[in-house]
Amino acid sequence: MSDRDDDLLMADLLGEAPATPDSGFRYDVLAHVSLLARRRRAMSRALNQVALFSAIGLVFPILNVFGVTWENAAPIGLAAGLLALGLIAASISILGPRAALARSRAILTRA
Repeated sequence: MSDRDDDLLMADLLGEAPATPDSGFRYDVLAHVSLLARRRRAMSRALNQVALFSAIGLVFPILNVFGVTWENAAPIGLAAGLLALGLIAASISILGPRAALARSRAILTRA
């Protein structure tokens, strides 16, 4: 495959191919493709955050419909706290103690 063929393949991504092989054109294509990828990832993260916070916001009205008051919700809150603690413990065990120690050591050296 020649440089000209590479430029033609890249031209499909950006537009018109140059008459001769051009490294500037390749850089423009790479910049354009990476910009699109960053935008897709940012949109995905934004939609995930909207969905998460919407779900959190819907929990309270739904619990209110089922007659759950703050006094009744104490065991639910305790269970959620224990699940969060389990998630932290699982994350530390998956990443290993060195990662957790490195983070805590970095925090202590900054203080």
